[in-house]
Amino acid sequence: MEIKECFLLGMITKPYGYKGDVVFFVDADEPHQYDNLESIWIETSTGLVPFFFQSLRKHSDRFVAHLEGVDTEAEAQRLSGCKVYLPEKLLAPLNESSFYFHEAKGWTLHDLETQSDVGTIERVLDHGAYPLLEVDCDGKEVLVPLPDHLELIVERDAGVLKVRLPVGLLDVYLRPSENDEGPDENASWE
Repeated sequence: MEIKECFLLGMITKPYGYKGDVVFFVDADEPHQYDNLESIWIETSTGLVPFFFQSLRKHSDRFVAHLEGVDTEAEAQRLSGCKVYLPEKLLAPLNESSFYFHEAKGWTLHDLETQSDVGTIERVLDHGAYPLLEVDCDGKEVLVPLPDHLELIVERDAGVLKVRLPVGLLDVYLRPSENDEGPDENASWE
């Protein structure tokens, strides 16, 4: 299995106890969707390696897992910090107004308001109230917020995300302001 055929599901964070159990963090909006997994792919120095669950149970906002062949604390410690993947074919299909964040990298962002291409999506940041698209627009970084009410159309096969951008958003990043020439030496702070 190649990483390009997979999506990042989460990470093995640390050992749990001394019998080889690990704490498994699932980075998903609805981690309960993964309650019944039979196996995962863990990224090691040699590539992706399949591991099968002997047990998997909820533990707070994470899982505690016992993986086949991992029977000591030392073996579990070696997996700490390793990324966990699943094949993309296990993802549920989405409609044309939704997308998985990982799949948008490299897509073209198109503005429905101006009917023009904005740039290439570098990544999706999901750290605040709503996701942000980081877009390369002719060498300039543009951050595009994606609140729920924003109109968007996903064209997966074409690799295009069409969004009705708020008027003036791109001007903040792409239009030079009057202050870009430097400070006015005659300006007064009074």
